[in-house]
Amino acid sequence: MLRLVAEGMSNAAVAARLHISERSVESHLLSIYRRLGIAADGRNRRVSAVLTFLEQTGRTWHR
Repeated sequence: MLRLVAEGMSNAAVAARLHISERSVESHLLSIYRRLGIAADGRNRRVSAVLTFLEQTGRTWHR
């Protein structure tokens, strides 16, 4: 799921791709944020999670 988010997909697009509800995507992302230790402190948690994913997998950001 986080790979799809890293590709720039919206929650709705991720839900459609995985054949789950958008609410399920939101729930899974909240769980991912918790596991990565990303707090709701005003920073964009989605961006923080993607950056952590890219760092941990050795992937780079390509535009």
